[in-house]
Order: sequence, then structure tokens, then C-alpha cells
Amino acid sequence: MQGLDTGTSNTRNLATNLWETPALLLCLASFFWALNPIVGRAAKDLLSPVTLAFWRWVVALVFVLPFAWRHFRADLPVIFGAWRFLGLLGAFGVGLFSFLVYQSLQFTTATNNLLLQSTMPVMTLLMPVVIFRERLSLIFLGCALLSIVGIVWILTKGQPGDLRWNALNIGDILAISAVFLYSAYATFLRRAPAMHHLSLLVALFGVGTAALSVPYAMHLLITGLTVPSPTAVASLLYVGIFPSLVSYALFNRAVALIGSGRVGIYMNLPSVFGVLMAVPLLGERFERYHLIGSLMVVGSIFLSRRVKN
Repeated sequence: MQGLDTGTSNTRNLATNLWETPALLLCLASFFWALNPIVGRAAKDLLSPVTLAFWRWVVALVFVLPFAWRHFRADLPVIFGAWRFLGLLGAFGVGLFSFLVYQSLQFTTATNNLLLQSTMPVMTLLMPVVIFRERLSLIFLGCALLSIVGIVWILTKGQPGDLRWNALNIGDILAISAVFLYSAYATFLRRAPAMHHLSLLVALFGVGTAALSVPYAMHLLITGLTVPSPTAVASLLYVGIFPSLVSYALFNRAVALIGSGRVGIYMNLPSVFGVLMAVPLLGERFERYHLIGSLMVVGSIFLSRRVKN
């Protein structure tokens, strides 16, 4: 019994340390997010973008509700008092954002999608300056630019001169729009009213699901009901649990700990993880440019953590 109690205590301490360590929170969230465009691209012929987006948040809501219900009921007065703010945050930062991600993957590759996420650090640094008149540290901007250079280095195979932004297609434009929405979500998240973190997830997931319910219903009227394949169901379960419930919870906690500006530096990690996972998943080779680009991104994160607020 003593050994069991010790093991339980160690597990609880590990979970507590994780919950108080923003770097680990963001690394885990980034890892799960990295697989999201890969799964979305793989499932593009099995599930429509609106179907994938709608059921993503339904699954996340179903899994979080049993743990959150007690806190959610207690926080209802706060939620009703901030319904406009939470409604906009959930509709755009959850519902529309996820739809744009999956819609973009109908027209562009998962690699391109990951590359375009490299604009997020700059957006999350500049938005508070424009919206909240915050001062921007030059070293934070330098860290964001170093992170972007690392991503471009990886995805151009060490030949950044080969990057042609004028070759963007409609899928790339949708992906950039999604990145803009999530950057806005991260910026305004700091203004969320004080409530339990699970209550916030339920509120945002509920709004995101509601925002997608009308376009999803219209989609069903046009296409009719179909029985999903096991692969489609597995895809829905993954995107509903890991890049949705788990990643959003970890990300929201990290923003609460260190703010959206510092969090933005980490938002190139999904791109790094995504490219590195292509090695075992797609049989690609790990080249020197992978190592150099990854070191740039990790270096930018290391430098940002050494800067005091």
C-alpha cells in the first residue's frame, strides 16, 4: 500500500509540475497540433471540412463534460455575464478557425499548411501592440524572426531563395486566414473572465460547435447521411481529443502563465514536429537542413525564455 501511495503521489506531483511549466505545456500542445493537418489531409477524401470541424468539437465537448460539469455549473453566472466575449472567441477562434484549417487542406498540402503557421509568432507579438498598445521587446521580435527562418530553412531544404510567396493558392490563403484567427484568439484569451479552466473549455467548445451546426446541417441536406469508415472515425477521435481538448487546455494554461507574446514564440514547434514526423510516417530521410532549421527554432525558444518581462 505504501508503494501504491508513493506512486500516486509521484504521479500527482508530475502532473502538478507539468501544469506549472509553460514550456512543457506548449511542447505537448505543439506535438498534438502537428499531427492535425497531417490527419486532416489524409482524411480529406473521407470527411468534408465542415464535417471534420463540427465533429471535432462535438467529440472534445463529450470528453470534457464529465470532468467539467461541476465547475461549469458553478461558473454559469460568470459565463452568462461574458456571453458576448465568449461567443466571439468561440465562434472565430474555435469554430471558424478549425473549418478554415480543414478547408485549406482541400487545396494545399499539410507541409504548406505547417509552413504558413510560421507567421503566427509575429502575429501574436504584433496584435497586442496594435490592440492593447503594449510595448514590444526587440529581442522577442528577433526570436520570432529567427524561428521563422528556421521553419523556412527546413521546408525549402536549406535553400530559402526557393521560397516563392507569389505561388500561394486558395488553400494557402485560407490557411493564413486561420492563423490570423488563432493569433487573435491567443491575444484576446487573456481577457477571458476568471473561471475554472474546464469551464472555459466547455464554453468555447460549445460555442464553436453551435457556430458550425448550421453549415453542417446545410451540408447534410445537400449530401445526405453516410456511414463513416473506421478510418474516418479514428480521424475524428484523434482531432477531437488531442489537438482539440488536450492542446487547447494546455495552450490556455500556458497563456495564463506567460502571456500570448511569449507563447507565440513556441507556435513554430508544430511545423518542426510535423516535418520531423514525416521521417517515420512517410519514410523520408533526416537531412542536415532538418537539424539546422530545428536548432534555429529551439534556439529562438531558449532565448525568449531567458528574457525577463
